[in-house]
Amino acid sequence: MRFPLPAGARYSYVNDFLAPRVGVVYPYEHVRGRAADGTLLRAHDGVDVYVATGTPVLAPFSGTIVDPATRWKPWDRSRYGLVAVVVSDEAMSRGYAVLLVHLSRLAVRPGQHVLRGQRLGLTGRTGNAAETPAHLHVELRAPFLLVVRERGVLRRIDAFDPYPSLAAADPRHG
Repeated sequence: MRFPLPAGARYSYVNDFLAPRVGVVYPYEHVRGRAADGTLLRAHDGVDVYVATGTPVLAPFSGTIVDPATRWKPWDRSRYGLVAVVVSDEAMSRGYAVLLVHLSRLAVRPGQHVLRGQRLGLTGRTGNAAETPAHLHVELRAPFLLVVRERGVLRRIDAFDPYPSLAAADPRHG
């Protein structure tokens, strides 16, 4: 995996995977438990990389751009904003997907093949990031369902912690 920002970009991030979030939990998302009334509580499915708006976002691997609404249902555009999703066709990560979220501009379209390092768009503050510091939300999804038990709740989802992959790809950690 390649880091999704260009060399020279100024950014910071911590592992905020599974941090508490507000809102409805969709079938493809992690949970952090249940409220007293039994309602599932939503967890953060990615890592937020804080970076200036307008920074180029690069493909972490080669693959095909897909429309997330065809793969994860229901898809909430008001939560995610503009998104670039690449499904890898590289030998070591075939079928894995990366979601690059809250973009201000897309430079790709569904069905398009992209190469590792190709510009996909620009960082922004779309979706539910409109009132937050500018950041690139990064999610990784497996090509199969993972069985996870989180605080007594059993789920079958494809999202997994992107932090180890981001840190390994980060040129500042090399």
